Amino acid sequence: MVASPKKMVKTAESGSKRAQAFCPECGSPLYGAAPVDDPPSFLLRVGAIRQRAQLQPKVQVWCRSALDWALDVRTVPRFAKGQGT
Repeated sequence: MVASPKKMVKTAESGSKRAQAFCPECGSPLYGAAPVDDPPSFLLRVGAIRQRAQLQPKVQVWCRSALDWALDVRTVPRFAKGQGT
């Protein structure tokens, strides 16, 4: 049996409300949506999607406070697990 996600409603600075859903077992974030019974869309959390390697981003949201360097890390050295530390 699959358990339903745990949900909480968060209020933004603007006063808008957003439902946040989490795994009831481990607390991992699953999605965000309008706090209604049948939301028109969902913002999926990429870590919760098994097929995430096949999904290409189409848009970035909530980046107003992102640090400049966080928006482009292509030039930062990359290491496979266990290397470079």
